[in-house]
Amino acid sequence: MADCKDKLAYFRIKELKDILNQLGLPKQGKKQDLVDRVLALLSDEEGQRHHGCGRKNALTREAVEKVVDDTYRKMQVQCAPDLASRSHSGSDFNNFRPKEEATDYYHVETKVCSLCNRTMLNDDMIKCEDAKCQVWQHMTCVFIPDKPTEGVSPEVPPHFFCELCRLNRADPFWVTTGNPLPPVKFMSSGVGNDGTNVSQSVEKTFQLSRADRETVQKPEYGLQVWCILINDKVQFRMQWPQYAGLQVNGIPVRVVTRPGSQLLGINGRDDGALVTTCSREGINKISLSRVDTRTFCFGVRIVRRRTVAQVLNMIPKEGEGESFVDALARVRRCLGGGGATDNADSDSDLEVVTESVTVNLRCPNSGSRMRIAGRFKPCVHMGCFDLETFVELNQRSRKWQCPICLKNYSLENLMIDPYFNRITSLVGPRHTFPYTFS
Repeated sequence: MADCKDKLAYFRIKELKDILNQLGLPKQGKKQDLVDRVLALLSDEEGQRHHGCGRKNALTREAVEKVVDDTYRKMQVQCAPDLASRSHSGSDFNNFRPKEEATDYYHVETKVCSLCNRTMLNDDMIKCEDAKCQVWQHMTCVFIPDKPTEGVSPEVPPHFFCELCRLNRADPFWVTTGNPLPPVKFMSSGVGNDGTNVSQSVEKTFQLSRADRETVQKPEYGLQVWCILINDKVQFRMQWPQYAGLQVNGIPVRVVTRPGSQLLGINGRDDGALVTTCSREGINKISLSRVDTRTFCFGVRIVRRRTVAQVLNMIPKEGEGESFVDALARVRRCLGGGGATDNADSDSDLEVVTESVTVNLRCPNSGSRMRIAGRFKPCVHMGCFDLETFVELNQRSRKWQCPICLKNYSLENLMIDPYFNRITSLVGPRHTFPYTFS
């Protein structure tokens, strides 16, 4: 029991969540809550209370210990003081790290890029999931509760991306080539004595070299001021504060000046502000004002425009995003006609068992016959849309939202549906009315 306690105290949130996932327990809460949840199973009395009533496959203490030991073994412990001796001295904890974690922390020390501008590592860190980024940030900087409660940490989302990676996914038709002004956190100072929101402004400077200035003047390039809401429910979009006011080198720049009674809806998107004509070589001054109590983040970036063809080329080819075999298994799960037992996430109460289904070969966006059937990979429905039409529409709307279930995703989730695409190729080109197959 003591050995497991030491191992649990040593684990990061990532390992604790993995253990809870294997044990079928909730993964929400503070780090200590996650530890306590596992420790409860290691006590015979608590284990009976959690799993002995109304559950046939109760987890034994040995099974829980095995999960903890396996997770601990995966961390590849390097030469360090014995675990038992470490339990008697808390001061040895920081020196006792597995090889993998120690290497990671030394390696990412230069990749700590938090909005508070502090590069110190602590226990409350989270890493961006983007494979090319993977910067570490302080959780207190990027998770701001809507209604702060003392002693309660905000819930950590299942997927986390830093502000720059969120920005890149918000509009793939603009690719970032430089960041003259790195992300700036714009926090609220609260409300006035009369209970009304007060106007706030922040001023920053950024520098453009002669090469940068020549680059942004090219037709396919631009200089863009961007802004995102830290706690945005729609993760991949830009959003300006209420009553926003922007100036670059003393020149007013038009942005969305949303009044206090209006909030950007879940289907809304704001544009970044192109300030190429306002910029100059050397030092530039930017000022952003707002009347908003929420926490935002803004910056300046050099962008290059992508064409529709270039964005389409970023989507995996047919069979790369999903194989035909996997697509067939997915369709069978939707129909309840087979393959459901192979899916660990299957829930028979939610499945519809039927012998046939009617699908429409018309694109829900254009109303025309689909040429290439596209879909978002996380979607659980069978409906598709014309891929090229969808991308062309998003060049203007930047709303990477499934037109069928209305859930928000990003370009990296977009793919060609190999099963539905085969149907569109086998059925005649003039066949656009609903088509029934089994």
